[in-house]
Amino acid sequence: MTVREPSPQPASIPTPVSPRLLTLCAPTAELLERATDDLADRLDAMDDAAFARLPAVPAPPAEPGTARRAVLADSPRDAARWLRKRDLRRVFTGGGEEASRVYLFSGVGDQYPGLGAGLYRCLPVFRQELDGCFRVLADEHGLDLHPVLFPPEPELPGSPVPADGFDRHTAPQEIHRTVVAQPLMFALQYSLARALTSLGAPPAALAGYSVGEYTAACLAGVFPVEHALGLVTGRARLVDELPPGAMLAVAAAPEALAGPLDGLLPGPLSLAALNGPQQTVLSGPADAVDAAVGRLTGAGLPSQRLATAHAYHSAMTRALAGPLEELLAAVPLAPPQVPLLSNVTGTWLRDEEATSPAFWAGQLSRTLRFSDELAEIWRLPDPQLVELGPGQALNRLALGHPDRPSNALASVVQTLPGRLESRTEWELLLAATGRLWVAGAAVDWAALAEDPSAATKEHA
Repeated sequence: MTVREPSPQPASIPTPVSPRLLTLCAPTAELLERATDDLADRLDAMDDAAFARLPAVPAPPAEPGTARRAVLADSPRDAARWLRKRDLRRVFTGGGEEASRVYLFSGVGDQYPGLGAGLYRCLPVFRQELDGCFRVLADEHGLDLHPVLFPPEPELPGSPVPADGFDRHTAPQEIHRTVVAQPLMFALQYSLARALTSLGAPPAALAGYSVGEYTAACLAGVFPVEHALGLVTGRARLVDELPPGAMLAVAAAPEALAGPLDGLLPGPLSLAALNGPQQTVLSGPADAVDAAVGRLTGAGLPSQRLATAHAYHSAMTRALAGPLEELLAAVPLAPPQVPLLSNVTGTWLRDEEATSPAFWAGQLSRTLRFSDELAEIWRLPDPQLVELGPGQALNRLALGHPDRPSNALASVVQTLPGRLESRTEWELLLAATGRLWVAGAAVDWAALAEDPSAATKEHA
């Protein structure tokens, strides 16, 4: 067990409110259960001041152990109660062979000013990688994104909108402009992936949603990072010049849309994304989307227009294939060094596809087959899904997929808070590393934080 006894402190020192990650390991599952009950007894006898003096980050276990358990709590009473109940939402348990860790990279739309500020303070590798990306974007592409992501004065978040993975171009904040949002989110998610890898939790496979696939491909070794930053920036600028378009999420399978949308699909509307067996996204001109809403309502099929000014993954984006291919022709493309799922095919990217400028240029106008990608992920042995964007939009799609295993809830990991969440980035980082550790990752605990207390202030 890796909980250390707190050293004596004067009673006058105030007790900070900050979560502690407590970890246990044992040679067998039976011994782990005994250690869990013993720890719960010790916590029951511990007051708040003593709990607050425990290390926020656990010490490495003296012996690795095959059975592992972790709990994150900000009081000894909560920790003891959750351990005794073996609360699956709070107590993470694993052991044996390392999980098939899959990094998931979202598109854009859920970013907000201050996102990543806590990690920037307490995770040195994240800070170094993000600063490096921002230097390239500023020096080579004229984009100064540091003050956009970390403004000097706090900005109030806008009204919550449904997570869709595409670009909310109509939002008033600078961070939501297409030419800013896409390279910014690439830089942030790439940097977080590099930081988690350096902590001892590298991915066994990668997948990205829409422009997030560029981040996944860069991590897989298909694009060098400097070239990937240029590609994403150039792609965003090309999209920004397109005529206005619209997108519509429909709670129905594509085959159910053939009758109600006869003459519209296929036609003015394109099948933009398949997010699940009953989750379809349509894309095209705004008037065609408006017509579709009326027809679907009449047919009893619920739909919701997405807050985007562009018709991604539609016929309207085909005009960009040529300019995108020109951009890609100047980029050294390599086969993936880590298995990578493709939005276009819905299965594992082949070497000849990864190294084809035409294949990547066509990604923007082809149907995004994320549901098929999730089916492939759930076929992996003991998959663990790590979402590297804000919130859990992709994890929710994964948990709603019909191929998910019965214990899927324990297989998803959140790394960043959504816009309206109260949990801090430090708290989520501790929870994420606890989940990664119990699933077999060799976490470098000493590298986790420079100043953990600072990380509790970044997200209101």
